[in-house]
Amino acid sequence: MSKTASSVNIGTVDLVTAAGNYNQYGTQTTSNVVNISHGRQYNIELKAEGHSAVDLAGALNQLTARIAPGCMHNSAARVDAPKCHEHTRKAVQDDIFSWMSHGSPDEVLWLTGPAGAGKSAIMGTVCDKLKQSDQLLATFFFAAYLGRTSKQSFVTTLAYRLQRHPRTRDSMSQAMLTAICHDPAVFQMSLEEQLEILILQPLRSSRSRTPYRSGLPMAIIIDGVDECGEATYGDSGRSRQDDQNEVLSVLLQAINEPAFPFRIIIASRPETWIRRFFTDVGTRAVTEIFLDNKYSPDDDIRLFLKSKFADICLRYGLDPSTWPSDETIGQLVRDASGQFIYVATVLRFIDTPGTLPQTQLEIVLRIKPQDTSNPFSVLDALYTSILRSSPSPEDTVLWLKALHRFQRKLPNPKPSAWTMDRLFESRAGQAHMLMGLPSLVYIPVKRYSGELIEEVDSEYYGTRLAVPTSFIPNVSWSAAYTFYHKSFIDYLEDGLRCGAAFPGIGSREAERWIWERLAKSLNCGGPEVPTNPVLLPAFKKCLLGIIARYTLATPPGSASVASASDHLTNSQPSEWLALAKTVPIRYEPGSVLRMFFVFVHASCRPFSPCSRGCRKWRKAIAGLPNEEWNDGNWSTLDLLLDRFLIKRLVRE
Repeated sequence: MSKTASSVNIGTVDLVTAAGNYNQYGTQTTSNVVNISHGRQYNIELKAEGHSAVDLAGALNQLTARIAPGCMHNSAARVDAPKCHEHTRKAVQDDIFSWMSHGSPDEVLWLTGPAGAGKSAIMGTVCDKLKQSDQLLATFFFAAYLGRTSKQSFVTTLAYRLQRHPRTRDSMSQAMLTAICHDPAVFQMSLEEQLEILILQPLRSSRSRTPYRSGLPMAIIIDGVDECGEATYGDSGRSRQDDQNEVLSVLLQAINEPAFPFRIIIASRPETWIRRFFTDVGTRAVTEIFLDNKYSPDDDIRLFLKSKFADICLRYGLDPSTWPSDETIGQLVRDASGQFIYVATVLRFIDTPGTLPQTQLEIVLRIKPQDTSNPFSVLDALYTSILRSSPSPEDTVLWLKALHRFQRKLPNPKPSAWTMDRLFESRAGQAHMLMGLPSLVYIPVKRYSGELIEEVDSEYYGTRLAVPTSFIPNVSWSAAYTFYHKSFIDYLEDGLRCGAAFPGIGSREAERWIWERLAKSLNCGGPEVPTNPVLLPAFKKCLLGIIARYTLATPPGSASVASASDHLTNSQPSEWLALAKTVPIRYEPGSVLRMFFVFVHASCRPFSPCSRGCRKWRKAIAGLPNEEWNDGNWSTLDLLLDRFLIKRLVRE
């Protein structure tokens, strides 16, 4: 440091008095950031009354803890995300890049079109190209089929990317991290306030030193806004539409700020409330690109099919000049009706391991839609046919519905594929038989490339239990089941589509089955199908975490929960409760125990004796020290009203 600087130790923090300003590396500059204690970075605010230290490294850690890494374009979770074939969707990409260069800076670009039209693939490809030209600033991909739909980390993730990007880091980082130090509660504020404090204010303070304002414009990409929404809203009065409108409002707030120099590209389905938002609120702030016949989807689909069939022929030793015929490709193009997801699903089905592609293609060509008035009739018929190819179609539908509920309600950490298999199986090998549908669902290979990676429950607890590597199962241990596309989830949860093909397996049946499986594992002291004793402690912790978090996300008094708590009579509470003390749900002591106290009472009726299972479990929980499960959360009156179901306990 400069010879005019002196160090004064106050408590455990070294504060620096300085005649000049110093950067984070301890060299003299115009910045107030100095390296003063064990390599940590602090911001020194020079004031008449003295100096105060701001921990920038700590602020960055706080910010990083509140982002959604799986929603970033380059995240490990999206390594298998769809992209455009090299020679397809060129016209729409050209229009996007033309808007980037010549569009108005005070408007957003809205890419929209029907389900399965290839919006996410286009956005992924655009991101790749913008990154190559150093124009990609930040991204956020909402994805229901991956269970990433919450708005909570939306602004913080964008702020994180601005803080890390080489073209914005130097001018924005200090102001952003200092703002976090001054007001750590910013993460509990509205998205609008988060945007103001974390992004807009730092941009205003950096306008005089902004290298990103010259040269090629930089873009923020937001995909799948129509998939934004929380798993449950309880009695808040909010809805998914409210959350989606809030996200859009924040983006318009950004482009209306004179200090905001970036371009914003949004992609979503043309939902009525989204179109209404742009019509009513942002009528002069949006340029729309609609994926219709103007962009010749049939030509792109034909090119895509020919390329992929050529790959299949090469791998299987088939002659591409004789298989498939031009007539067959033409039929697939007509059946697709502009839906890229249809041909992508067909190709995955044809390429199912252990089958002959010619046989699989013949199955597809024989599929006849039942309801031609349904715009998704061909796609529905394909999904139904694939499900019926399972050895037990009804069980497969039940498992898939349950899997989707877990992904929607338990976002972080997600239940791993290994945990789901152990929980769902009632016979050894059943998971492999029922989930062997690689054209609909898969387990991504987890790549440790230095990127931020979302953990799954078995890996989370297994690491903390020091499970020996030699006992860890294959890829299912460290990754979650993943649906290929939201269009399949739409089909699966629609009573008029999947429900018509598989009657009697609706949402209520799936919920009831989930709770019965959870209770069965409690009764068995672990999975119904025994697992390796070395892995059993990890499963038990996964199970407790799932029960606690799923109870929290399930409406009070649910009949599905009630059906499960009836099965608890023969379980042994003492062992489970001792283990529950070590399982975090919201990183608060006693959270899991409190959720069990709520869960076991769900089957009881007002002003009637509690079920045997409830009495057994509540007696065991109440016998624990109060600070281990209640600690002032519920008063004696709360517990009395809940006992007779006059007023159920408030779940945290």
